[in-house]
Amino acid sequence: MTDHLRQRMRWISISSIYVFVLYATLPLGRPVVTFMRSHLSPSQQSLLMYAIFATVGAAFLGYVLFKIRTFTLTAFVCLALLMGLYYLEFTLLVKYPEERLHFLEYGLLGLLLFKTFSIDFKGLRPYQLTFITGSIIGYGDELVQHCTKYLPGLFSILGITSVDPAAFRRYFGWEDVRINILGVVYGLVLISMVLKNRRSRPRKQESHP
Repeated sequence: MTDHLRQRMRWISISSIYVFVLYATLPLGRPVVTFMRSHLSPSQQSLLMYAIFATVGAAFLGYVLFKIRTFTLTAFVCLALLMGLYYLEFTLLVKYPEERLHFLEYGLLGLLLFKTFSIDFKGLRPYQLTFITGSIIGYGDELVQHCTKYLPGLFSILGITSVDPAAFRRYFGWEDVRINILGVVYGLVLISMVLKNRRSRPRKQESHP
């Protein structure tokens, strides 16, 4: 197996496992949200989401600062602007605090898909394929959520009657689809405007005899 094929299989596997985990954990969303809303006030829920994003942001900023010599000034300016856009999304465009996690989930999905597609494609193609694939996955996310409400009926057919139907009360929402796609877009912006803004390495001078 060539190194190119090995890389392709590795990143396809990582991306596929990540999507599987996203979809497989969807039935757990309602119990988690119900628990949060019954134990935390709206302001505490928002504070928790801010804390999660601050942790992830601090970790990423630490990575950028660790590699500070490789990034251009433009990269840092774009990173500041992107963080500002994230904040606007947090405060203006998201209705429920837990929906803010979609930005992280699908931002990471955008990074993984881009890495996967960039193995075989160059230029704009990885961005286009990542956007299209991420949008389809984000739409499918909501379809899976819509279908989870039928699980209690399926369980009852199988003789399992101890399942609370309210625990699987999930709905399809176009607003969530938009948030999912926007998360992928932010991931692509992060790649193109920050991670790709690296200083060119100086060429090694050829030694002459």
